[in-house]
Amino acid sequence: MARRKPPKESDPALDMSSLIDVSFLLLIYFLVTSTLDPKEADLGMTMPTSQGKGAEVEIDQMTIEVNSAGHIVANEEVLDTDPASREVPMLLDRLKTYAESAKLTGSKPMVIIAADDAAKGQRFIDVLNALASPGVEIKNVTITGFSEE
Repeated sequence: MARRKPPKESDPALDMSSLIDVSFLLLIYFLVTSTLDPKEADLGMTMPTSQGKGAEVEIDQMTIEVNSAGHIVANEEVLDTDPASREVPMLLDRLKTYAESAKLTGSKPMVIIAADDAAKGQRFIDVLNALASPGVEIKNVTITGFSEE
């Protein structure tokens, strides 16, 4: 028998279709098994917005004292020390600021007037006039008395 020689091929060829299939299978495998990093929106943080309702702010009450010397003290700060003057500009300024801040927070301003039993009645009236002046108009007022001993 005679041996046959295989036909000579001009160029050896490699079938690429099976390599493409394997590369797509590897790509799908890595996509399915990989873990994605969480987005920032998935971290559970609540960012402040301009909409919605925040926590309510309450304004503390203001305490005004009239001592026996005629000095007006608001929240432990001496404001007006001249008992002969009927004008109380520092107290008016403080009351206007207090009323505006209470209006901004939606709460009612409340003032406690503590007058010394030995204080002149006119100085007490000056404080009441300041509470009723335009721009202030605080209506929630509690009046108490005390004695310096």
